[in-house]
Amino acid sequence: MVPFGVHFIRPALRCALAIGMSWGGLSLQAGDDPFWESHVAPLLKERCGECHNPLKAKSRLDLSSLQTVLRGGDRGAAVLPGRVEDSLLFRVLSAGADPHMPPKGQLSEDQVDVIRTWISRIPATAVSSASTSARAEPSTKVPPAFAGSVDWVPPTHLPVSRVVDRYLELGWKSRKLTPASLAPVPTLVRRVYLDLVGRVPTAEELSRYLSDRRRDRWEWLVDELLAGPEYSRHMAEVMDVVLMGRKGPDAEKQRRERHWFAYLESSFRENRPWNRVVAEMIRGRPEPADRGAEWYLYERRNNPQAMAEALAPVVFGVQIKCAQCHDHMVAREIKQAHYWGLVAAFNRTRNVDTPSGPGLSESAIGGFVSFANLKKESQPAVLTFFNGRRVDEPWPREGEKEVDSPEKYWVPPPEGKEPWKEPARPKFSRRDALAEAVTEGNSLLSRAMVNRLWALMFGRGLVHPVDLMDSKHPPSHPELLDWLSGEFARSGYDVQRLLREMALTRAYRLDSRPQGGKSVPSDSFATATEKPLSAEQQVASLVTVLTGHPPQFTVPVNATRRQAWIKQFPELFAAEYQPSLQQSLFFANSAVVDELLSASEGSLTARLAAIPDPRARAREAIVSVYGREAEPEELRETVAFLSRRPPDTGTRDLVWALVTSAEFQFNH
Repeated sequence: MVPFGVHFIRPALRCALAIGMSWGGLSLQAGDDPFWESHVAPLLKERCGECHNPLKAKSRLDLSSLQTVLRGGDRGAAVLPGRVEDSLLFRVLSAGADPHMPPKGQLSEDQVDVIRTWISRIPATAVSSASTSARAEPSTKVPPAFAGSVDWVPPTHLPVSRVVDRYLELGWKSRKLTPASLAPVPTLVRRVYLDLVGRVPTAEELSRYLSDRRRDRWEWLVDELLAGPEYSRHMAEVMDVVLMGRKGPDAEKQRRERHWFAYLESSFRENRPWNRVVAEMIRGRPEPADRGAEWYLYERRNNPQAMAEALAPVVFGVQIKCAQCHDHMVAREIKQAHYWGLVAAFNRTRNVDTPSGPGLSESAIGGFVSFANLKKESQPAVLTFFNGRRVDEPWPREGEKEVDSPEKYWVPPPEGKEPWKEPARPKFSRRDALAEAVTEGNSLLSRAMVNRLWALMFGRGLVHPVDLMDSKHPPSHPELLDWLSGEFARSGYDVQRLLREMALTRAYRLDSRPQGGKSVPSDSFATATEKPLSAEQQVASLVTVLTGHPPQFTVPVNATRRQAWIKQFPELFAAEYQPSLQQSLFFANSAVVDELLSASEGSLTARLAAIPDPRARAREAIVSVYGREAEPEELRETVAFLSRRPPDTGTRDLVWALVTSAEFQFNH
């Protein structure tokens, strides 16, 4: 097998990268459904959903689900698998179509390309299977991914890592799958460094591990990484994106200034119980020495709907945005009342600025609103939530006017136009009631975090995509998810313990190449999943490799460099990885990349250029970037490449080729 790095030395395969194809021949194990979920469904909902939904299917064409799209409408099939130009949906959405859809405003070229890509990869069997399934009512029960349930109860004395392995082994046996062998040791070390501290190991760190003769050296390494300062910084970066999203450099600057990043980092450094962290973010009343939690809601700028939509995936594992105007059309267990009940929990909250910083004031009165469904039927927005919990709160009688008074508060609001000294806190707080309802005895909170951390370590969730844990997206291993979620709650929501146990499983240490070259379903976890590096992982790893030292986070991070990568690689926990032309051009033309690759004193580029023998230079380059010895064919290609170029430019081009290759850009 040709090593990954060789592909990026060959000019022809550099062109493959430039048009957004699979990087270096790396197999991205994902089916068509994730692409539908992450790219196509949101696009059709935004641009076509007003006329083509279950309640108003013009021309009897419903574009709200994969099955109904494949079923088609009055004009026949909407798509023909693999036949882009012949598909009606593609034709009417294309520029210049007559008639064109949607009637008001055409799709952009990039949006049409999404539809083109999707249709081109639909399997021919999809339409036949859709003809019956599209008419079936979605079940609220979650079916197992493989036939038959796992009839096994873990013994109480068995370590968590061994329980996880046993559940996966039973799944492989049921599906008649052979798991991969263990990955090479340098690959494993690189994998766990990326997953737990967000960068590749230095040459010294890798050498130290390889020379360690202790039988439990893997456990020692995992524990060392979890105890170090880089772990908490890495987890803060990950959870910032999960909880807040990427909103640009100004938002990130404010998060740092308002102690949000410091709050997250201290939470993971102290291994604060996850349910406590979530409760602190909802209540938004931190102690003076531990500020920052309030920024989770404060950044939503007094928008209770934005607060509710952000919180639902964290505490319930589901997206509720689709239930704003009606009960969820596919996952019927998500009701419109759940959406507005969660909104109601926040609609007494108001941002205030106090002498000690930003705060979240809460009123003791008001916030009694109703919502209407598509049939114009009105219902009160009471505090009822997706996990079945309800908070009883008396509503004022019709015509009764509420009167606010200091007696209703622990901390009353200021009178008149007096400045705020501290945020108002009512004796009955909707946010307090919500925090209790979703962080105490809420199994969905545990399931959502277990699924998220599983995706962090294994490349995809037990439910995929990670924040769609509804009846439409059953878990691949339901018994494992149930047991692991219960164990996480029993441990006191101990994030470090859960990550440690996942890292100690045999499944985590499997090779990404399947046995015998025969591919296996990615949801079986019979091989390691190839995970694209996040923007933060790329920057930290490049600095580590090119300077020989990990980034020093005790000094301000290079904001220009960081934001350049985030702009090109914004996704985290993507349902399916899609490389783009813009990413390729960024690596080829960016001044920020040039600056990192420059032959400054002590840099990898300068050190390699000083080696006169092309063969020795090639070998050292591959060891330095990949952490492994060069394969014979790879070494031969690289030496030939260097021999045709001057030492300085040839070395720089070689380093560029290596760090932009699939082997470096993926955690595999």
